[in-house]
Amino acid sequence: MFAQDNAERETLSEAQRFAIHSRLEATLARLEATAIFPWRDPLDAVHEENRFERDSKMLGEEGTPLWARFDREMDRLHATQFALED
Repeated sequence: MFAQDNAERETLSEAQRFAIHSRLEATLARLEATAIFPWRDPLDAVHEENRFERDSKMLGEEGTPLWARFDREMDRLHATQFALED
């Protein structure tokens, strides 16, 4: 009775896909505009990364390039954090 096909349950409507894609693009724009690591607590960065990864996976192939951009930005921002500590 409560069983659902996983594919059906995980199918996103166009509105949901648009909302997720827009949210991910906004996050990327914010990170790309940031010069230094923007989080005081490194755990906040982990939470942001987990959210972004989950949402990009929900988009399937459409999310793959978004995740790659996010990963590059996080590498860049982490490098600024370590540079500030030296």
